[in-house]
Amino acid sequence: MKTSLPALLMAALMVALPCKAFSGIPGEKDHDFIPRFHNVIFIFDVSDSMTGGFPKNFDHSRLFVATRALQMFNGVMPHIPRWQYDMNTALITYGDAKLPRLVSPLGPWSRVKYAPFYPCLRKEGFSPWKTAGLPEALQLAGSLICQAAGRTAVVVFTDGGGMGECPQKTATALKDAYGDKVTVYGVYVGSTEVGWRNLYEVCKLTGGYSRHWEEVREMRLMKDFAWDITVREIMFPYPEIYFKPKSAELVPSEALKLEAVANFLKAIPQYVLQIDGHTNFIGGTQDNHKLGRERAKAVKDALVKIYRINPARVLVRSWGEELPRYDNENPDIALRNDEANLYLMLPLRNFPYDEKRLHTFGNNAVGDIYNTQERDADTEWAWPAKPAPGSNRPPVGIVPAGNISK
Repeated sequence: MKTSLPALLMAALMVALPCKAFSGIPGEKDHDFIPRFHNVIFIFDVSDSMTGGFPKNFDHSRLFVATRALQMFNGVMPHIPRWQYDMNTALITYGDAKLPRLVSPLGPWSRVKYAPFYPCLRKEGFSPWKTAGLPEALQLAGSLICQAAGRTAVVVFTDGGGMGECPQKTATALKDAYGDKVTVYGVYVGSTEVGWRNLYEVCKLTGGYSRHWEEVREMRLMKDFAWDITVREIMFPYPEIYFKPKSAELVPSEALKLEAVANFLKAIPQYVLQIDGHTNFIGGTQDNHKLGRERAKAVKDALVKIYRINPARVLVRSWGEELPRYDNENPDIALRNDEANLYLMLPLRNFPYDEKRLHTFGNNAVGDIYNTQERDADTEWAWPAKPAPGSNRPPVGIVPAGNISK
């Protein structure tokens, strides 16, 4: 059977190029986003007052500015890795009808999810009757929260209006009902002290905060705001350590990974190791949380006792069954949730977005690394204490300018 020259060339190209599409092996993630909330509910004010001019530029209405803020927020939100869960979002509007409208129900988020709704968030015309306000919109959000798994952030875009104390009482009721599972944040596009105070109090009562549009109107400022809401931590994954089912005993083959971890910590003393214990859904929530912590502690004990790692450089915590990476419904991979994830952390804080490069990995870091202190000197960069024989790597404290990418 004859084969054409183009077909031969294509076959050779598929073999030669290490392309992910042809390899069948998904690329490893450079870093993990650990979400602060699993759900984000957007509440958007479309009342009559929002048709007025924005205080700083009357060529644009408050509705236009608020729509721009919502669009920017969605444009800078990070893609949370889809493990056993998605980042779910919903969109509610109020102020143009007797009841708040659920424009988009709670479901998996994508960056362009709300693009079709931006031009038509408000119904045409003015309402002769009393319309729904923020309290009713918060109540509708509460009905979504009670059906959702995990924690929920509510982000309100409004000019405040003359709402009185009703929104504050509703926010207090939400907090009483759901506790730490719900927090309200806000973007203010109004001009009155009363309107600002209304939104400020609603957010404060639930543990959140609000920002004026002028504080987030630039993309980098909105990114800080959106990431502070949606991202709890950004971690750089190292090995996964697996355990026997329902036990904190290491699978024998996994113990070999600890030597490499110990050698790395000894070579680069600037790093701290975070160990997160995980379990599957079998058993009670409290028991799983306890088991996850025992698993993380078992790894730490091995590193400290066998490899003489300073215990102050190893942190442990448990997620239990809360953040499973693998599908528990699939028996072929469900046991992978019986694990401890190891993350390497640099003790740096308040470093600008997109300006830090991890020299040891060559990965560009986005956002704040899990931080513990300010960067005071170049010696805090991640260079090994002793360069490898024959390497051109400079000694500790000397950082080549070309290695800091912007």
